[in-house]
Amino acid sequence: MTNHAPAQQGMALIEALIASAVLGIGLVGATQLTLKTLHMASASRHHTVAQHLAQEAMDCLHAQANATLCPGQDDIQVQGVRYTRQTRSTPRGDGLVIDLQVSVEWVASGTGTSNNAEQSSKASTRIEWHSSTSTIPLWVGVSSP
Repeated sequence: MTNHAPAQQGMALIEALIASAVLGIGLVGATQLTLKTLHMASASRHHTVAQHLAQEAMDCLHAQANATLCPGQDDIQVQGVRYTRQTRSTPRGDGLVIDLQVSVEWVASGTGTSNNAEQSSKASTRIEWHSSTSTIPLWVGVSSP
């Protein structure tokens, strides 16, 4: 008398297909996470460069009493991205206080060499800084020893 075990032909192939599907889903998830991380790192780098450019312009406005030496608008190319920086100083009230404004705008795609039709369809990112300064010199009201 011979006892035969039930035939399980093809089960190894089904197990391999299921394992491959699970592995594929995991790899797609890891790839998506990596791409999102790279995009966020690029956006962070663009924002940091824009912050630096805005700080430079604001320092120039604060240092100059009449702000004539600071450029009103300039385009700066950094790592293939074009940043447009605008500065404005506006006297307030009787002219003793000056409002300062700096804005930096860039195209978020990271390709500063695309044509105008493509750039107009892409979203741009902008930061604005506001400050004010007095035209009265700091030494006014200080007594000498």
